[in-house]
Parts: sequence; structure tokens; C-alpha cells
Amino acid sequence: MPEVDPERTELEARLARQQDALGPDHPEVALLHRQLGRLCHDLRDFGAALTHLEQARDIHALVLGDESPELATDCNHLALVLHDMGDLEAAQTLLEQALAIDEKGLGREHPHVARDANNLAGVLRDQGEPLAAAEALRWALAIYRAHLGPDHTTTQSVVRNLRLLGVD
Repeated sequence: MPEVDPERTELEARLARQQDALGPDHPEVALLHRQLGRLCHDLRDFGAALTHLEQARDIHALVLGDESPELATDCNHLALVLHDMGDLEAAQTLLEQALAIDEKGLGREHPHVARDANNLAGVLRDQGEPLAAAEALRWALAIYRAHLGPDHTTTQSVVRNLRLLGVD
């Protein structure tokens, strides 16, 4: 029998309470689905992660519209799960959707755009597209340098990823 994760149990109970109190399509319910989906991803329970993240995405799309930064964040998290499951095509589609939403709504130089571009680079790399991955990483790097500085751990992580591609 799998070990019970107390954080997951607590989140599931909070989700059930919020669904009862607020209804199944409330934005707070969507955020709990996202949080639970991310935890399930961390626990390598990909099926549950997909279910919760899809719920979060669907609620945010319904309530906030198809150009919401919350929807972009949900697409990003869903893509990370699909990437880990090996569904690179679906992950790429979701990351491109997240990138388009964030770029349009937040601007080309926003840190969420850098997050999206960085995650897309990982998928492109794994699809055997190092030049496209490098382009996405350079974009993310420029944004992170401007917002976080050159010595921030996130900026340095992108520098390492770019170096590992070996396309400079």
C-alpha cells in the first residue's frame, strides 16, 4: 500500500471543503486544484497531477477567459507533467499557448514569459531541436538578467542550460 502524504491529504480535504462552500467552478477551487496537481507531480503521481491541473485550467478558462495569466500558468504546469510523461508534442502545444497568453497580456519582457520560454526550450531540446531551444533560452536569459540580475540562481540555471546545448 502506498504511503499516505499528509500534505496531499490536507490539500484534498481543503479542496473538498472549498468545493462545497464555493462551488466547483470558483477561482479559489481552481487554485487548490493547481496546488494539488503540482504536489501530485512532485510525488510522481502523474495521473492525479493531470486531473487536477486540467481542472484548474478548465475553471480558469471558464471563469477568467482564454487570455488569463492564470490560464497560462495552468498550461505551463500541465506541460511540465506531460513533458515528464514523454508527451513532448502536447507539452510543446501547451507551452506555446502559455507563451502567447503571457506575451500578449504581460509583455515580451515579463518574467512569466521567461518561465514559459525556458520550459519550452527544455521540450525543444528533448525533441532534438537544439537551435530552437537555444533561441528560447537566450530570450529567457535576457529577461531573467534584466529582472533578477546575472547572479541569481534562476539566471545561472538558464546560463548552464544554454551552455549544455553547445550551440554557441
